[in-house]
Amino acid sequence: MKKYKWIGMLLVATVLVSCGGLQPFAFDQLCPAEVTFPEQVRTVAVVNHAPSIPSPKKTLLTLGRLDGDGKVLAEGLAGGLADSRYFNQVIISDSVLTQEQSTGELLSQSAVDSLSQVLGADMIFSIDHIQLLTEKKEIYYPGFVPMTALSLKIRPVVRAYIPSRLMPVVTLNKVDSLLWDLSPSLSDYDVVNDASTHAAYTLVNQLVPHWKNVERIYFDGGNPDMRDAAVSLREGDWEEAGRIWKNLYDSVKKGKLKSRAAFNMALACEVQGQMQEAVSWIEKAQKSASPGSSEERAATFYSTILKEQAKDYQLLNLQMGRFSHKFN
Repeated sequence: MKKYKWIGMLLVATVLVSCGGLQPFAFDQLCPAEVTFPEQVRTVAVVNHAPSIPSPKKTLLTLGRLDGDGKVLAEGLAGGLADSRYFNQVIISDSVLTQEQSTGELLSQSAVDSLSQVLGADMIFSIDHIQLLTEKKEIYYPGFVPMTALSLKIRPVVRAYIPSRLMPVVTLNKVDSLLWDLSPSLSDYDVVNDASTHAAYTLVNQLVPHWKNVERIYFDGGNPDMRDAAVSLREGDWEEAGRIWKNLYDSVKKGKLKSRAAFNMALACEVQGQMQEAVSWIEKAQKSASPGSSEERAATFYSTILKEQAKDYQLLNLQMGRFSHKFN
């Protein structure tokens, strides 16, 4: 069974900028969560409030609507939150409320208060539903025979509650999707379990800061200093690489070498978490580049990314305040 991955940013960058001396680079970057919780929320509980479902069949593949497995999602979400170490403690509970309330119904304030007291939790994450929708889809790639795939849309419904509040403080219900090779062995069992596990992974990323592998480009040719700095980059010595690029930028009056040095300095700053400095350096790269040049296109493309990253970094600083802004 094979899942498809969509084209990455690196290919887009390569299309925008096609010139000698351009190299790919990837690194892990801490990204902010979509939700920001008060620092006082230290212990959380994950409650399976989704309706129970029959065991998915291993000999049947349903096209249309299915329900995901709340237990698999709850276990995956609790495990992911615990592994993130963002909260002091993560507790999981298969709540009896699942049997007492209908699908999608909100937990009452008294139920939230009771669960919080029994579990010793500052916040309750309630798994309320996992909606799945499957259909056949033809995948076309230029020069290849069309492939028949199974398209899956996943919509988990998760609500966050805190004691003494009547309504949920957060509701997460973002739709995600997966594609599989439509092989004879693919079954409801595979779809339900993989979808529920995948939903847990995406929910963790929405709830807590998380590491993501990002792709970038840099210049390494045209000058011995640029090549020396590239060696330092590949060795992980960003301080030395930055020193070389800054000296080169200061020593060159104008031209593509000055723009390339500034571009690389922007990357060095981003990798080291210096986002405002990164934005400043990419602006210098744009000003130093000749109009219409590959250096200008590269800098313009990277500038858009860095400005978005700078906004995310402000949010990340807020979310990491509970760790005194230590990101490692």
